[in-house]
Amino acid sequence: MFLTISDAAKAKLTQRLTPQTKIVLDFDDGVGPFSDAGMCTLDVAFNIILCESDQITNDFDKKIDSTLGPVYIKGYTAAQMDSDMTLSVDKYLRYSLAGPSGTLDSNVGLRDLQTA
Repeated sequence: MFLTISDAAKAKLTQRLTPQTKIVLDFDDGVGPFSDAGMCTLDVAFNIILCESDQITNDFDKKIDSTLGPVYIKGYTAAQMDSDMTLSVDKYLRYSLAGPSGTLDSNVGLRDLQTA
């Protein structure tokens, strides 16, 4: 599994990255510290979380490679993802996640939870 981060998305994200930043691709299903509540609809929702290593819980038990380094995910949520995905920015400056099967989430949230 690999996540390509487009140049436009990379430009926006790298403004917030430090050497200590960990990147999480969180499927919003109510599990883990970054998911406030599971989705009650059939909508698919992903969030990019920028955090520190002590904020990542055991729920995020798998890493996938990306063009910005390792990205943590909940292993069981891989079924909601494609083997090759792209995180890009649309004309409205929203992040979107897509793969060979099509658009996975056209409005990926970004949460920067770093304390520094």
